[in-house]
Amino acid sequence: MTPAGGPSSRPKALERRIRAHIRSQVHRFAATTPKELIGSCRRELKTMGAQVVEISEAGVEFEGKLELCYRANLWLRTAGRVLCRLPGFRAGSREELFARACKIPWELWLPRDLALGVQAYVVRSRLRHTQRAAQAVRDAIRRRLEAMGLEARFAQEAPSADSPLDSAKPAAKEWVQRIFVRIEDNRCVISLDTTGPHLHQRGYRIRHTGAPLRETLAAAILQRAGWDGRRPLVDGMCGSGTLAIEAAWMGRGVAPGRNRGFLFERWPSFQQKTWNYLLKKADEAVDRSLEMHIVGIDRHGEALRTAADNARRAQADGDIRWVKRPFESFRPEDYGLSGGLVVLNPPYGVRLSGGDMEMYRRILHHLAACFGGWDAAVIAPVREFLSESGVRPDRVWKVRHGGLTVHVGFYRLAPHGRP
Repeated sequence: MTPAGGPSSRPKALERRIRAHIRSQVHRFAATTPKELIGSCRRELKTMGAQVVEISEAGVEFEGKLELCYRANLWLRTAGRVLCRLPGFRAGSREELFARACKIPWELWLPRDLALGVQAYVVRSRLRHTQRAAQAVRDAIRRRLEAMGLEARFAQEAPSADSPLDSAKPAAKEWVQRIFVRIEDNRCVISLDTTGPHLHQRGYRIRHTGAPLRETLAAAILQRAGWDGRRPLVDGMCGSGTLAIEAAWMGRGVAPGRNRGFLFERWPSFQQKTWNYLLKKADEAVDRSLEMHIVGIDRHGEALRTAADNARRAQADGDIRWVKRPFESFRPEDYGLSGGLVVLNPPYGVRLSGGDMEMYRRILHHLAACFGGWDAAVIAPVREFLSESGVRPDRVWKVRHGGLTVHVGFYRLAPHGRP
């Protein structure tokens, strides 16, 4: 079935313009990600053959045709969203911004069935007011589309650039086509969101157990720990199961965007055949022969039920064994496991306390006593919690998460009998 606005429902002249001006052109994209995840995101893009051209405040800038944008959304594990950059231009005044924005072929880019949300950011420019800049672009879009006999519908209120986008996954009919306007030193670059809900929303985590770890950060931690699916993994305080599920997907090579939708699927330029082909190749890339040994542990039965439900939605339940018990009483040899990776995201509070410190002491003592020869990754609210009685991380990664700064310690635990 051809989606609404697809090739069969468009005039041939418009289809030719889309082919010439959108599909056949090399575009610039930005994979947005926190600065701490830029290195991981850049490696992922280079692995898929993208030409990385710049590291920017937004994340990683790369170039390619629209098909590369599809693949980036489908495969990136550590990016937040993918933006498409439109060609930049000078905008020294509101009138100049309006005139130049009127010349953009919005009818070739914007979906017909979604409201539009325009957000502006202005720095070191003659045009100083963000709201005036955003309104100038709205007026230009309306002028251009109405001249083409099309309607421009704008969202009542788009979230600010600093607010969390998509804190809860909206239904596809509620999506907004975001348009980001950045004016710096009197030069304007307009970017279109190609993603929709944030890329950490893989589609499997409907419920969580409070203060969940974002899937993008979980994937980055696993990547930094060298996880490849070929050795055991223990998620010692699994909560809603994010680390265990991301590990299962990474081990099998599951595309993280396989089971969700994207904004670019609503664009006039969308190519359903190309997308179907990429989904087919993603399915063929899944390694179903690998025997994985992943264990998710939690002392709370409700957390384990939530994690198991999420794993079933992710179709990863066959790769994960769930164990109800405190981590401090878990011995990997009792389950036939050795020489693997143990990951821990303990339930620390916003206010640091002596109870938090004592919990980390118990964790590190247990790692030293029972996980000799293993690698470990432990998340803590402060760096000092990651060292205790000779158990010290080989390296510590400082990263922002959920408005807090957290520290991830990576360990190589000495085999028993060795200092």
